[in-house]
Formats: sequence, C-alpha cells, structure tokens
Amino acid sequence: MTTEAAATPLLTHSFYTDPDPLESDPWGPTEAEVTLLVTNGGWSPVRCTGITVTIPVGQRARDLAASSQNVNATSVPDGWEAEDPIRTNRFVRFAFTPSGGSTVITDRSLRFDFFPMAVNSTVGVSYPEVTETTATGDEPAEERPVILKLPKFPVGVRSGAATGTNLAVFPEQHTEADLPLVRVARGSKVTIAWKPAPGLARILHWKDSDTGTEIADGAGSLVCGPLLRDTTFTLQTVSQAEGETTNRYDSVTVAVDVPSYTKITVPGEVGTPAPSTPMRVDGQLTITESLTAPCALVSGELKTQGTLCTPSVDADRLRFSGTVNATQMHFPTDLTAARVTTRRGLTATGTVRILRAGREELSANGGTRTMTTDGVVVASAHGGSGELTLKVDTFQTTTVSGLGNLTVPVRAGRDVTWAVEGTPDSGQVSFYWFAFGV
Repeated sequence: MTTEAAATPLLTHSFYTDPDPLESDPWGPTEAEVTLLVTNGGWSPVRCTGITVTIPVGQRARDLAASSQNVNATSVPDGWEAEDPIRTNRFVRFAFTPSGGSTVITDRSLRFDFFPMAVNSTVGVSYPEVTETTATGDEPAEERPVILKLPKFPVGVRSGAATGTNLAVFPEQHTEADLPLVRVARGSKVTIAWKPAPGLARILHWKDSDTGTEIADGAGSLVCGPLLRDTTFTLQTVSQAEGETTNRYDSVTVAVDVPSYTKITVPGEVGTPAPSTPMRVDGQLTITESLTAPCALVSGELKTQGTLCTPSVDADRLRFSGTVNATQMHFPTDLTAARVTTRRGLTATGTVRILRAGREELSANGGTRTMTTDGVVVASAHGGSGELTLKVDTFQTTTVSGLGNLTVPVRAGRDVTWAVEGTPDSGQVSFYWFAFGV
C-alpha cells in the first residue's frame, strides 16, 4: 500500500501565546490567548484560498484546550472571513477564507487571534495543526498541512524568568495596528518590540559584538538599523530564582531584500583571474555584492543579488535580484530575473517568463493608480446598447455595436487613469491590468 505524501507548506506558521510559555494548573483550566502568525518567508508570491486551524481538546498531555466550547477566534485579518467552527469532544476546527475566494500573499503577515483559550490541566506538548490551501504561479491550489508544537509548563516552574517576550519587528515609525514585519528593504531602520520586564536585566544582541546593547529598565522596544543583510535579534533576560542566575534568550530574524555582503561564495573551482582570461566556475556561483569579468562561464547555477558586469555570460541557470549588464547572454535551461540589460539580444532555449503577476481586474467605473512595474492595461466592451468611449491615459477607442477593445502599454512609476464615457450596461465594460514582473 502506498500513501501519497502531503504537499509541503509554502507559508510559515508560528504560534505566539500569552502567557508565554503556556501554563497548566492541576486545579483546573487556565485562560490564555493564542495568536497564529502566517507569513511568506520566500521570494515568490503565494496564492492562498484558505487557512484551517485544528486545535486538539481534551485532558491528555497532547491536547491544548480543556473543552472545544471555550475556544474562540476573536479576530481575523482584514479581507478574511471566519466560518462557524466545528466543535467535537476531540478537537475544534476553524476555517478562514479570503473574502474574494483567493488572495496573493507577498510580504504581508496574517494574524489570527484565539481568545479565550482554556488550557487544560495536563503538562505536556500539544500539537495544533494548520492547513494552508495554496499554490504558486498557475498551479491549482492544494491543501498543505503542518503540525506545530505548543508546550504547556507547570504553573510557577518558570516564574523566576521573564514571562514571554514575544519579540517582533515593526517599522521604525509604527502604530499598534501595524502587523510585524518579516522582510524589509536594505537600509531600513526597524523597531524591535517585546513585553517590558521591570526589575530584570536585559541585553539585545544583533551587531557584531560580544557585549550587546543594554536595555533600560522596563523598556519595551528599541530602534535598530540601518539593516544591510538578514539580521537575527536576540534578547537576553537575566533573572535570579532561588539563588540561581537564569538566562533566557528570545530571538527573531528579519530578512533584508537585496542584502549587501562583502564577499563572493564559489562552491566550485575558479580559474586564474587575468585581464583576458574567462572566469570559469565548475559548480554554483553566488555574487553577493559585485563582480566584473571579461567573460563568465558557469557550468551550474549563477545567482546574483548584486551587480554582474561582463561582455558575455554562459550559464545553465540564472537567478538574481540585482542587475546583470552583459552584451551577450546564453541560458540553456532557465532564466529568472528581476531586470535584464543587454545591448545585442537575449538567447534562451528554456522558458523566459514575463507575465509573473497574472491578471488583475480593475474597477469598471474607472480610476487612477501608480503602477509599480511595466505592463499593459486592457479595456474591453462586450456588447450592449449605446455608444461608449473607452479611455486609458491619452488613448481612447469608440465602440461599434457595443463592442470594442483598447490595449495600452504602461511604464513603472506612472500614474495611469482609465475611464468610460457613455452609459454602459451592467457588466458591459471591463478593465484589466497585466503586470510584467511582480
């Protein structure tokens, strides 16, 4: 008998609790608040049609809540809806769906709050399950389950240390309504926030230093930066409990788009550099800052987050978020790039994908938007009574027998206005945005 393996999740799921850690009291259930944070930790947009959370209930060590009746979802992200939960004597299941049936998750975080949560009285590790229904590109969405761990400690065992910090990263200037960040632009400053702990010594580690930054007594945040590369922030809390010194460490990592590094990593062998000698790499070449060569020959995969300057590139595969400047580029298999600059042409025997973001329907009543990437706006009239004029920027067309189409190219950074003149029938006119890139 063969059992098909479950699909690998595309998103990252993390539980945060208050108190942290959760406490189990032998005298009865304890009230807690549990937050699920869903983020996209990768580089590709993820299309999501639903998130399902299953919380085990009962009195076992592996159960979380004492009763399914004492678990409620108190808040969901904007643009999402919660179905009526399924409650049994073994679990309570919450299903959340985007209001439009589907949404694309890039760098936005989704937060789901469950309160009150009646934690059962048995110490142990509980195993809530999160199932995302997701896909990338044009693939059909499928269920991708992941089982997480939430430990439950005896009441008072950790009373000498700080109650949880729940470290989170926010923009330098933020409000209470802002969600935590998982990725920022290079050079950004961020605010690292945690729960204040008056009377306890705290040190924040994040720079190349053995000492760290001392935190003022009772402070709950610190502005750090500018960030040039992926950075891990670790908060050290020092406390005294029953005559012993206890150190607790809480960490959070924030990714930096197009990070700046000072070295090039080459797993394979590099030929002797000379003004007229090609650079040869038998393996994978990773450029983290910049590289200039008379010719780049890579037998494996070429990655660059910085700038590659060379008259000629010959590689099996190119993936980059920086810039490649080359007169000739040849890729036998695959090209994935944010921007390509070439003076003589681009040759690829594999697949070059331009329309990365799919089709987005714009308001049929007209509007104005600043486009963040190149693309085209398409206006279409599908028939009906009356003559209409479809307009996109300075371009326009007049319908014949209620039919007409208009396609207008758009450059990144421009304010684009679209409109219809006349009195269209319901559903007669549609405007669409096709983006080149993401």
